[in-house]
Amino acid sequence: MEELIRLALREDGVNRDLTTLACNLDSPSAKQVRATILAKSKTIACGYPLVPTILSLAGSANRLRPFKLAEEGQSLSANAPWIILEGAASDLLRLERTILNFLMRMCGIAMHTRSAIDTLAGTGCKLLHTRKTAPGHRRLDIYSAITGGAHPHRRSLSESILVKENHLSAAASIQAIVAGIEKYRAEASFVEIEARDFTELKYAMMARPNRILLDNFKVEDVRRTVELFGSSVELEASGGITLANARAFAETGVDYISMGAITHSAPAADLSMLLDWKP
Repeated sequence: MEELIRLALREDGVNRDLTTLACNLDSPSAKQVRATILAKSKTIACGYPLVPTILSLAGSANRLRPFKLAEEGQSLSANAPWIILEGAASDLLRLERTILNFLMRMCGIAMHTRSAIDTLAGTGCKLLHTRKTAPGHRRLDIYSAITGGAHPHRRSLSESILVKENHLSAAASIQAIVAGIEKYRAEASFVEIEARDFTELKYAMMARPNRILLDNFKVEDVRRTVELFGSSVELEASGGITLANARAFAETGVDYISMGAITHSAPAADLSMLLDWKP
C-alpha cells in the first residue's frame, strides 16, 4: 500500500508544485485553510485510513490534519460532508488530487458492492470478491469490496488452490490433478475446482474440494446442482452474473456468487474537495 501511495505521489509531482509556488502559498505568511471532502452523489464512505498515510508519506503530517465525519462503510447521501482537512494551503492543494483519486475509486467499489449486497438481501447467499482488480491496487480494491459487504475469497495465487478450465486442459489427467491437490492441500486455505457442466462436476467431486465453482451455469442448472450436491460441498456460481440476475442465482440456494464487476467495473464515486479560508 505504501509503495502504491509513493508511486502516486511521484507521478503527481507533489514535491514541486509549480502552481502553489507561483501563488506564493509556500511562504510562512500563507494562510491556513480548511477543506471539506464531500460526496456529490450517494456513495459509501471507504478509504479514510489511507488519508493519514498519504499525508505522512508526503511529509505533510505535521502541517495538515484530517478529521472524519463518517465511519467506514457508512452511507453518504448527496452533498454529505465526509472528511475535513485543516492546515497549510500548499500541502492541501498539492495533495488534493492524490487523495481524491484513491478515495473516489475506493468509495465507488464499496458502493457498487453494496448495490449487489442489497440485491441478495434475505437469500442467505454470500457475495465474493475476485482477483479482477487494478494491478497494484489489489489490497485496496478488496478492502473496498469487503467494506461494501463482500466476503473474502483468495487474494493471491499463493493462498489457495483453485483449479480452473485452463488447468484442466493443461494437466495430464484429472487423476494427476487429484494427486497434486493432496500434495499441496495443507498449504492452501481452501481447495476449489471449476466445473463447466455436470460431467466435470462429477469428476471434480473426486478431488474432495471444499468448494466447487459452477462456471457459466444457467440458473436452472445451478438449482439442480444445489439439489444434487449442495449437502456435500460448498457451491459457488460465477460467470455472467450481474446486478440484474444476481438474485435469481442466489435464490437457487447456492452458497456463494462471485462478481468480478464489483471491482473491475465499479464507477468512481463523485467526490469533491471544497476550501474555506479560516478567519
